[in-house]
Amino acid sequence: MSASLLYLLVPVGVGASLYVIRKLREWKWGWVRNNATLRGKVFIITGANTGLGFETAQALAARQATVIMGCRSMERAGEAIRRIRQHTQEGELVPLELDLASFASVRQFSEAIKSRFPSFDCLVNNAGLAIRTPQYTKENYEVHFGVNHLGHFLLVDLLKDNIRANAARVVVVSSKMHEKARIDFDNLGKWVERGPRDRFNNLYNNSKLMNFYYARELYKQGYNVHVLCPGLCHTDFFRDYNPRWYHYILFSPVVLLFLRSARQGAQNIIHCATDNVNTEEKNPVTGYFVTNVEQTKSKFKFDDETSERLWRESVKALNV
Repeated sequence: MSASLLYLLVPVGVGASLYVIRKLREWKWGWVRNNATLRGKVFIITGANTGLGFETAQALAARQATVIMGCRSMERAGEAIRRIRQHTQEGELVPLELDLASFASVRQFSEAIKSRFPSFDCLVNNAGLAIRTPQYTKENYEVHFGVNHLGHFLLVDLLKDNIRANAARVVVVSSKMHEKARIDFDNLGKWVERGPRDRFNNLYNNSKLMNFYYARELYKQGYNVHVLCPGLCHTDFFRDYNPRWYHYILFSPVVLLFLRSARQGAQNIIHCATDNVNTEEKNPVTGYFVTNVEQTKSKFKFDDETSERLWRESVKALNV
């Protein structure tokens, strides 16, 4: 075999191997196969103009659903709708302004929902962020606690009568990183700098644990709640991390092999929003959540004392 032919075959072989590995991973991560019509169904999605929320909105609209898109920027919401309409003309897309970092905005959003869409089928608590530098909500809570947890807590509370009246489903987008978390009640809502040995964003992880604890309490109260982890996805969720150009080169193999696309991660949201997931044995209270489009048992040891305390502290922070 000539050297020139070898130089050609090696990269082709490597490329083909990576492609096969990627496809096997996508198969393992799972896809929603149910394409039944959702005509007449109404879904509310927070953070619907980008990433997981966008892909969920597009998939539900393609199945003829009405999708309420809660977005901070109405301009970006309009751009998202235009992108969706390039792929499907089905369904109805309704943009509504929602800034989870402002209690006033959450209240205005909930009033708009109760006025225009009092009967809805599912609320998807999707919006979330992970940042490296201190940022605060309008009420002066650091944003992982204020947006990822409190904002959605308030939204569900304001819509609770509608949720109960319609037996609507609540979908909570958590993360497997909740297993690495510990709720620090002494610094709840405060910015805590990462230590030199901290490998993870503890504030983000803690907020995802709060999401799971919150879902467990809702389930105990009779709500139809589904918790999920979308997996590690390559979305603009990481927009606040400001990667350099060389990071894209260095991490492209990691992205190819280990990171899901937003469309792939959204399969877990779509599954929870449209299929019957929970059972008497497998539900948030017994520690189960959805990932890879199937129920998985959390390794975290939940306890009722922490759950009840988080609920009390959240109610106190919201004054509801």
